[in-house]
Amino acid sequence: MSGNTLYDIRGFFRRHLTPAVGWIFFLNVGILISQFTILLALGWEEKFLFYFSQIPYYAVRRLQVWRFVTYMFLHAGGLHLFFNMMALWFFAPRLEARWGGVRFLRFYFLCGIGAAIVHTIFTFLFGNKVILETGGATRGLEMMVGASGAIYGILFAYAFYWPDETVLLNFFIPMKVKYMVLLFGTLEFVNTIGGSGSNVSHITHLGGLLTAFLYLGGWRMFRGGGGFFRRRPRRMVKRYYRDADGHIYVEMEEE
Repeated sequence: MSGNTLYDIRGFFRRHLTPAVGWIFFLNVGILISQFTILLALGWEEKFLFYFSQIPYYAVRRLQVWRFVTYMFLHAGGLHLFFNMMALWFFAPRLEARWGGVRFLRFYFLCGIGAAIVHTIFTFLFGNKVILETGGATRGLEMMVGASGAIYGILFAYAFYWPDETVLLNFFIPMKVKYMVLLFGTLEFVNTIGGSGSNVSHITHLGGLLTAFLYLGGWRMFRGGGGFFRRRPRRMVKRYYRDADGHIYVEMEEE
C-alpha cells in the first residue's frame, strides 16, 4: 500500500471521527480482529473472552471488577461490532465536539459501567430468564460482551441535545432522534419484561439509557409541559475543526 493511500485513509478517518471516538472505534475493531486471528490461532480466544467479558458472579463474588469495563471492547462477531460502531460513527463525534474528549470519554465509560451494573443487579435479582435465554445456566455465570450499553447512552445524549434532528431508521425510515430513542427504549423494556428468546441483553441497553438519563438530568426534558416533545429554540454556535492537513477551519452550526 503506497504512502499516498495511507495518507488518504488517515485523512478520511480524521475528517469523520473525532480523536476520542476514533480511539474507541479502532480499539474495538482491533480487538475483534485479534480475537479471530491471533488469539484463535493460538487457541486463546475462549480464555480471552472468559477473563475479560462481564460475568456477574465473578465480577461481584470474586471482585473481578475490571469486567465492568473490559466487556465493552469485546464483541461476539463482526455483525455485532458493525452495528455498534456504526452508531458510534454517526452519533458520537458531535457529542465529543460539544464536550471535548475528556468529558466524552468519562460519559462513555460511565454509561458502559452503569449498564453493566444494572445488568448485574437484574441477574442476581431475577436470574437468567429475564435477561438472557441461556438454556438454564447457573445464575450469574452467563457471559455478556459488547459496547451496546455505552452506545445506547450516546443515543440518549444525542436526543437530549438535538431532539429534532431527523435520522433514517433502518436506512430508509425518516424519524426524529427523540422518537427513535423513545421507540428503542420501549422495545428494550418490553423485551426485558417479556423475554425475547434471543441472546441479546436488553437490560444492558436499558441500563445505558438509564445511566445517560441520570447523568444528563434527563428529567428536565419533561418539565414545563412536555419539553422533550416541544420544539426547542435553536442557536448558532461556532465549531472549530481540523482537516486532514492539519488546518483549522470554522463552521457555524445550529444547536
